[in-house]
Amino acid sequence: WVDQSTQSIFSPGSAPGDVTNIPVNDDAAGPKPPPEEDPTIKIKDMTTNHNNPVAMADNADEETIVIQEPDNTDNQNQIYVQTKQESPTPAPSAYPSALPKDQQNQNQNQNNTSNDNDNASNDNDNDNDNENQNNTSNDNDNASNDNDNDNDNDKDKDNTESSQKQNDETKDASTQTQDDPKKEEPLPKRNAKIPALEPDIMVGPVPDDKWAKLAAQHGYWHFWDGDADRRPDPSFLDPYTHNDIPGDKFPEGAWQTDAVYVNHYLDGADRLIDRAMEAIFSEYGHGKPLPPEEMKNRMKMFHWEKLELKPDEGPPPMFSRRGQREIGGWTTKRSVDGLVKRLLHAMMTKGTFTVVLGGHSAAQGMGNHFRQSYTMQFHRIMKPIFERLGVKLITRNISQGGLGTLQAGMGAADIFGREIDIFLWDSGMTEGGALDQVDLVLRQVLIGGNRVPLLWGGPFDILKMLHNEADVDVGEFGTGYAGIPETTDEEQMKTLPWATRGVKCAPDANKDLCNENRYNSTCWIDRPDGIKPHTGQYARPKGQVKWHPGWRPHQLMGRVLAFAVLEGLETAVNTWMESTMTGQPLDDDYWHITEYYENIRNKVKNLDKKIGFCYQNEGKLPTRMCNTPMKGRTQYSPRQDYYASGLTTLIKPANNGWVPKNEKTALYEGPDVHLPAFDVPEGEVDVLSIVMGRRRRRRLTEEGVVEEKKEEKAQEMAANVDEKSSSLRAVVGPELSGDGKITDEPGEGWEIWGEPQGLCDGTYDAVCGRSSDEPCILLGHHDARGAIVGNEWAGWLIMNIPAVKEGIIVVKVHSWHTKDENPRAKNWKSVNAKRRLGELENNSDGEEHASVVYRTNDRSWPDLEEADLDPSDQRRHLVRNYDTPELPETFAFDYAINGEITSLNSTEFDEKRQKLQRVVETITLMDDPEFSSGAGDDGKDVEVAFRLRGVGNNIVFGISHIYWA
Repeated sequence: WVDQSTQSIFSPGSAPGDVTNIPVNDDAAGPKPPPEEDPTIKIKDMTTNHNNPVAMADNADEETIVIQEPDNTDNQNQIYVQTKQESPTPAPSAYPSALPKDQQNQNQNQNNTSNDNDNASNDNDNDNDNENQNNTSNDNDNASNDNDNDNDNDKDKDNTESSQKQNDETKDASTQTQDDPKKEEPLPKRNAKIPALEPDIMVGPVPDDKWAKLAAQHGYWHFWDGDADRRPDPSFLDPYTHNDIPGDKFPEGAWQTDAVYVNHYLDGADRLIDRAMEAIFSEYGHGKPLPPEEMKNRMKMFHWEKLELKPDEGPPPMFSRRGQREIGGWTTKRSVDGLVKRLLHAMMTKGTFTVVLGGHSAAQGMGNHFRQSYTMQFHRIMKPIFERLGVKLITRNISQGGLGTLQAGMGAADIFGREIDIFLWDSGMTEGGALDQVDLVLRQVLIGGNRVPLLWGGPFDILKMLHNEADVDVGEFGTGYAGIPETTDEEQMKTLPWATRGVKCAPDANKDLCNENRYNSTCWIDRPDGIKPHTGQYARPKGQVKWHPGWRPHQLMGRVLAFAVLEGLETAVNTWMESTMTGQPLDDDYWHITEYYENIRNKVKNLDKKIGFCYQNEGKLPTRMCNTPMKGRTQYSPRQDYYASGLTTLIKPANNGWVPKNEKTALYEGPDVHLPAFDVPEGEVDVLSIVMGRRRRRRLTEEGVVEEKKEEKAQEMAANVDEKSSSLRAVVGPELSGDGKITDEPGEGWEIWGEPQGLCDGTYDAVCGRSSDEPCILLGHHDARGAIVGNEWAGWLIMNIPAVKEGIIVVKVHSWHTKDENPRAKNWKSVNAKRRLGELENNSDGEEHASVVYRTNDRSWPDLEEADLDPSDQRRHLVRNYDTPELPETFAFDYAINGEITSLNSTEFDEKRQKLQRVVETITLMDDPEFSSGAGDDGKDVEVAFRLRGVGNNIVFGISHIYWA
């Protein structure tokens, strides 16, 4: 049997416990003739005596014939290989780690699995291949890995000398190969049996020749399940909470119990993780071979300090208020264990792993393309790695310019998501000093969803409190600048790795070098189909200001996050290997998370009111929000489950069927034109192509089809809303009844304002903001401050709030809209544009109003500070006013709970409204602790309604969020 990872051949003359090795690619053994034809393993009648499916192998370097001979002593089929090679020599097994020695030897004869050939000595054609000049990962990964479970900055120290020696040997062998063309080995070929990965939307498939050269130098994925159709349906996990199936309940044939499968799955995973880490190091100029001191120092940029978080302990100096944050980050050992447990759970269940960011404009990636933001850069690299491990990675950037996280965090479960594994908080610039509000947000993230995430980011005192008082897993991520060389001048900059140029200017350098190379984004590139936007495009995107990082710092922070998760995966794989030496499956304690979640969730809910900062919100918000999971709907974007989490799902249709809807249409369907901003120049390290490790197939559907499916989903959601709303009680007649309850019909003048076109859920592949009036179409950001807006003539906005149990309802309002931002009702002169007897007003035309399409260039980005643009910009970015206009004495704001109306004049409205943050204004409609006594286990629906009076069309309000429990 040929082992591809070591190029070993197991002799037919040996007993199952004896393994012999022929050094097929040992250059020291002298020249070998090239193969007569493309080598391929020829396997016949490979069977085993159990029902577990078998993984398959890829290419070999010998012509082989497989002979199957029965061995009656252990009732197993022994697989032997005859080759044309001569003089085999003994060598140890290639897979010793996960099984006892006797079981390993048996499995080697049962299994036809092959793993990555990561021997970096196969640096074929390096002298002629500019694409690989800077890919200096030339170590033999089978001999010297940088793996160490403590993820410390001493990670490389122990392996430095052996790695250096191996690299010297590799270079010598490489030189010999280059000097003697006859010794060149064939480049790898792709195996169609290995499942292809989804392509990256920005760059498309990797050309065959480039893939082969990268695969020869860095290795590639070899593993697949050759008998996947014989596995039990994974629905066997469904009956168990969080899929935490007990180890003794796995059905026969489940891969989790198949020692052969798991052994090679983990081996392939370990090689893939190591390959990704080394590619990232190489991208920043720290690839092997390196001198011993540099091998030690290269980990600093990704090093995470391990803190104990003692009561009197403060943040590391680098993460203090004035700290540079140049390393990977800080965390605790217990929090690392929590990350590993979550990763093992995702791998054991082959489920999802979700990372969500809440932040401000810098975290959003303002000034850059959306996919250049650091969370999306994390996703680009990690998605194919998780996909190879059978896990679906979901990454959402739910950041919003000029805002913090409070408006989303009060309804975290429905806006951020319920299945979060890592929550990233990056909003120090806008709400870092509002400890009471940030504490509330992080508590809702922890208690609101189905999973309890690890928290990376947040005020140190809050993270320490949650870690020590509620066992929350915490940490703070840095920038990675410790590994970036300084830029000194223009000529020197050209010699630096592409990813580092102009990122960190030397103190005496011309700072324009860094500023001029900061951004690489554009609003429009002419299309070959001739389609042009209806609105003039900005000369450069909004937000290109000094406090917003450019694409390279974003990419670097994405690599910092990726490296941290890679280290977690590395520890998870090693833990799995070491913990299953006596057999599979992995013990429940390593990966079950139900009790783990419940412990943290209950401790957060039961924190004493004196602990932390959350209860300092008293008088501004219901303090029960600190320990009660909230639900929410919003018209802001991005938001998870985009269609289901919109306010429009709650709105009761008017009598004519009107429900506010986003009527913006896409300027074009299908992919964008090629964006050079995502290209890796010739000769530079292409991390994405290296970690893909297999060809990337083209998408089975064009994006136009994807968009069509999204539109179908939107229509389905609207149909569900209509069906649900039809069951609500009818309200008819003018104005109020004698007892002060609503008897008006739902208003017809409310409409969606400010919501972009497309699917804007914060994920990498979603397409958002392509409407014909968008002034920077290619930027692709999802951030918008959408709302349901109306004036007095818009009538009642009536919503049905489902499953209210705890008696908490809070609404977020926009009190600053202008009359032009409600074009549907702008020219109406009565409610719903009707006379008392129901006729249309002379200036109204129902069909015309129904067809109005609102167009606006103001999404959510026009913050005051973002007007600081170069005067040479041909188009100034207008700045809107978010102040409430002067309200007339006749002003009234009415809201109703189940028909019971409360009316507020201007003074009362100002007293009731809470200005929590800039553009975050809330009104608590209900805070009734006694409500739950009559709500039942499932809660009950509550109808809420809003309207303006006494202002005509001069005052326009919006409803952007509603939260309840």
